[in-house]
Amino acid sequence: MQSLDSSISFVSAVTDSAWVNDTPCTDWNVKDVVNHIVDENIWMVALFNGRTIAEVGNEFEDNLVGDDPAGAYERTANDVKAILAEPDAMSRTCQISSGPVSVAEYSKQLFLDTLSHGWDIAVGSGQDATLDDHLVQMRTPLAQAIAYNEGYRAVFAAPTTTSPNDNPQTHLLGLLGRTG
Repeated sequence: MQSLDSSISFVSAVTDSAWVNDTPCTDWNVKDVVNHIVDENIWMVALFNGRTIAEVGNEFEDNLVGDDPAGAYERTANDVKAILAEPDAMSRTCQISSGPVSVAEYSKQLFLDTLSHGWDIAVGSGQDATLDDHLVQMRTPLAQAIAYNEGYRAVFAAPTTTSPNDNPQTHLLGLLGRTG
């Protein structure tokens, strides 16, 4: 859940003029990236509560952040934190496009995406984009596992080349198709 807190910090620090800035995510400005992670949070809650992809359908498309992207993100991130704090949360299963998955596994994927998009938002809005070292270490094993898995190409960009001398954050970002 620390990844959510990290991204809340980045999102809440976006200035009014920076919402339209480009980000490392091709074709997305800062507000678009926030809209995407709001969408992911809403999906997490819906699937956790037993809804299926078919039931949800196109319910969560378009502009989910309205005129308050930071507020929308903080609300939905707090919703995710609340469901994951439930006593049996990590032992539950939800249905995603690839089939049933444990909430524990699904949340790891969400947290990796949230952490990387927090970085995208920080870069796009001109903030210091340094990620917490502990979060980088926690998320790197999953990033390594999926970096060369063709099934994730629609989710993450192809890995970029990094040097063995690069810091852990640069290595993590490279696994997710970013340079930094």
